[in-house]
Amino acid sequence: ERAAAMVVEWYEWRKSAGIDELPVARPDNMAPVPYPIRGYYSVADANLTAGTRVSETQLKLNRIFGGGSWHKRDKDGHPVYIERAGRYLIKDIPRSSTINGLFEFHFLMQEFLCRTIFPECSELAGREISKQVVVFDMAGISIGMLSHLPALNMLREMLSKDQLYYPERMHRTYIVNAPSMFVTAWKLIKSWLDPRVISKIHILGRDHAQELLEQIPAANLPSFLGGACRCSHMPGGCVPSAPMGNYPDLPRKAFVNLQHQVHISYSHPHHSYVCDVEPARTDSYATPTPLSSPLVGYASWLGIKREPSSSLSPSPSAKTRRVYVRFVADRGRGIVVEVLWRERSADAATDGLCARSDELLVYPEALFDPQRAPVVIELETPNKPGQLVLNWRIASFDEGQAPFPGPDEASIPIQLEYSVDPAEDLEQQYDLPPPKHDH
Repeated sequence: ERAAAMVVEWYEWRKSAGIDELPVARPDNMAPVPYPIRGYYSVADANLTAGTRVSETQLKLNRIFGGGSWHKRDKDGHPVYIERAGRYLIKDIPRSSTINGLFEFHFLMQEFLCRTIFPECSELAGREISKQVVVFDMAGISIGMLSHLPALNMLREMLSKDQLYYPERMHRTYIVNAPSMFVTAWKLIKSWLDPRVISKIHILGRDHAQELLEQIPAANLPSFLGGACRCSHMPGGCVPSAPMGNYPDLPRKAFVNLQHQVHISYSHPHHSYVCDVEPARTDSYATPTPLSSPLVGYASWLGIKREPSSSLSPSPSAKTRRVYVRFVADRGRGIVVEVLWRERSADAATDGLCARSDELLVYPEALFDPQRAPVVIELETPNKPGQLVLNWRIASFDEGQAPFPGPDEASIPIQLEYSVDPAEDLEQQYDLPPPKHDH
């Protein structure tokens, strides 16, 4: 009788709360992802950017949450969710959202997990996957964060809802970089949890890498947690964090009236753009960094291997210049982009031409869903005169999981809008500091 009553209450809750009407990102729609994601094919890798389909509540909470990401899978096929819990702007949460607004945001994330991520993981594993592995990174946490009662009360309410409406969704949880002061807060939080949940939680200090690697492959674990993954193709790396400032968190107006508008179609699926890039006007970077994207790799664009000229391949101490590319599409099943670099040769100084034989692959092909929300990629190029070559194309049949359009839809051109800007120009325009990249 108790089980039956629980199921009835669950159905009534879904109906009264409009859970089935939430805009959950699926391969067959254009809803934006509710939180950053890495390493899945149902939707492409994405950050939470300020598109027209992204609510103000999502953006506001994303800027005060510590930073999180669904990040690939563990050794058993469970999705891995990583949260930088020690970076939360705890005191801003009650001021920025009501408890109902927080619930709606959280339920959207849970539904995305259940309706999109779990089915993909189940398909790949060949068995049902309905639980996730969670890693809470407590690095940066303070006593003030652990004792802020309004935020703790919100957390208690959220945990209560999860246990009632999303039970048995946890395979294992790791709390890492936990300071000694966390023990006191943990005694309180334990009282809110079911004993079965508590048995799945592992509290680790700074020496956590070995235990995490027993559950998660090194290639799927971020380097800041002891793994080998960096996700260097995405601003913010593996886990973008607005409070940490490790990616460009551009406002909504940054994606309106982009500089270039073109149409591509399924009959003419390619577009290329060449732009001149000059050296940075000022030496604004105290610590030069090497190119983060591979300079050697296979580019399926032309089906050939691109190799850099030895004279152009920068050493780890070489100066680089950062460039932002923003783009959005109004429809379609995904856009693939790659970026090449051409150095301006001495013979080309008078006519402005660059030598194509010296092309470098600075951004290997990557698939994005710019029809869901705007995309920002960050490039690092040699800090010398040259050209960037951006190659765009519509995703092919074996890329992603979005269905192909019918004949009528396929006849409608896709509008691709984009802008290419030196990073320092965009950061100055929107009063943003340079990102602090993870090491």
